[in-house]
Amino acid sequence: MLRRTCVILGAFCAVAVMPAVASAATLPPAGIYQVWGKDASVTKPYIKGGQITVEWSAIQPTRSTFNWSSLDSKLAYFNSIGKVATVQVNSTTAKPSWLFKAVSRCGAVKGQDAPQYWDPKYMAIQSDLVNALAAHLKSSPYKSTVALVRASPNAIGTELTDLPAGYTCVPAAGNKNFAAKWSKEIRNSYYYDVMNLYRQALLPEINVALRVQLWTQWPGHSPTDWLGAGGAWMMGTASDPDPDPVRDAFDLFAFNKVKNGTGNAYWEQKNGTKRHLVSWEYWRILMELHKGTRAIAVYGSDLAMADTNPEFRKTFDFANTYAGYQADPGTSPGAWVALRQGSGRLPGNYSLHMAQLNADATSVAVNSNSGASPIGNPAQRYGRHARQVVGGTAKDAMSFQLDPAFKAAIATSETTLKVYYLDAGNASFEVRWGSDSAVTVDKTGSGDWRVLEIPVSGLAYTGALAGGADVKVSQLGTGSTNFHMVEVAVNGR
Repeated sequence: MLRRTCVILGAFCAVAVMPAVASAATLPPAGIYQVWGKDASVTKPYIKGGQITVEWSAIQPTRSTFNWSSLDSKLAYFNSIGKVATVQVNSTTAKPSWLFKAVSRCGAVKGQDAPQYWDPKYMAIQSDLVNALAAHLKSSPYKSTVALVRASPNAIGTELTDLPAGYTCVPAAGNKNFAAKWSKEIRNSYYYDVMNLYRQALLPEINVALRVQLWTQWPGHSPTDWLGAGGAWMMGTASDPDPDPVRDAFDLFAFNKVKNGTGNAYWEQKNGTKRHLVSWEYWRILMELHKGTRAIAVYGSDLAMADTNPEFRKTFDFANTYAGYQADPGTSPGAWVALRQGSGRLPGNYSLHMAQLNADATSVAVNSNSGASPIGNPAQRYGRHARQVVGGTAKDAMSFQLDPAFKAAIATSETTLKVYYLDAGNASFEVRWGSDSAVTVDKTGSGDWRVLEIPVSGLAYTGALAGGADVKVSQLGTGSTNFHMVEVAVNGR
């Protein structure tokens, strides 16, 4: 039995045919994915999956034929190395040569072909393309190698959709321009329809990631019911831990819709030069874990840093340890709070199954001015942000509380309580847990970030400290200490 679905918005009708009953796609491995890198690098143990891009002009050489050889060879390679890959159809070089015999050409935008993509004939062409891709992947012997399909609008180039004022569309011989003029509403409707086309054609058998601006930028075209368990993933680009007002809305939406476990997300990093790259990459990944992103995409050039710099490798290992557990405290390998400022991009601390109590009232936020002035040893990854406790003031102690479900799940486990601190100056601080257990640390003034590790039984996190806290970190006497993170790692997970 076949079910035909049609969504109509404005001038568009996106049509897809899919089985009434189909097996649901499995979730791909959580953690680090390579994007824009060499396929051979994906064999590295800290990379969970790679990326496959194919050009539209190559896979559809004529209006009625498809050539999947480039896609199949890449899928076979990833299958041979035991890794999954994302799949995306691009039009970064040029649209298929036959396209402009079917629809009008409206010039170029930033060097990219601009067809009259709001002509209904163009959506019919996209429908053929996406449905053919879906049918091929569903019947492929390498179906399980597909982590997800990244939906691309492929309107102007791969990603662009806006035409400049004064554009002119030139029809092919014997054709006429579609009468409607381009507008933002037409753009919004097309984006909705083409994303829905991918969703209908691929789900539930193949995971599909739809671009997050679909929900955040265009009121009236925000289909939140497409998300959720077994639904579409959310896809973002230009992930950046430093302030960026345009992208802040993307991160906040993901936090609200993915952190609670009702959906999944794939996110790419921002391209370009970053100040203090080692801490930028680390805090960017902490932000993605905080949002609940399952697949965290990193450029191949950044991943290569792990070959020579252990700080990068530890960053990627941390991501692989904790990705995918944002809504699963019962089996999570740990809980943590990364300490940072209380305003800006996703304000406050980043965390997983642990919270700092009254953060701004009990500690002082310290930051590096987006990496311009690293906190502590600049060779280390921690010092983009920190929180400080100051002896002899109202902000001399920080308290932390574990998620009740996480705490209940570790009652029969052994844990390692980790406190990440800057060893600057010679003052002392105390770490306390349970009702009467404590350790005192005397700093030596090395200037390095250090990690205090304390064996603690899961039963010892009783919430008996003031305010129901499970862990408390206090400055002793005068002086101050900067802290990066408090973590409870569950041994053996």
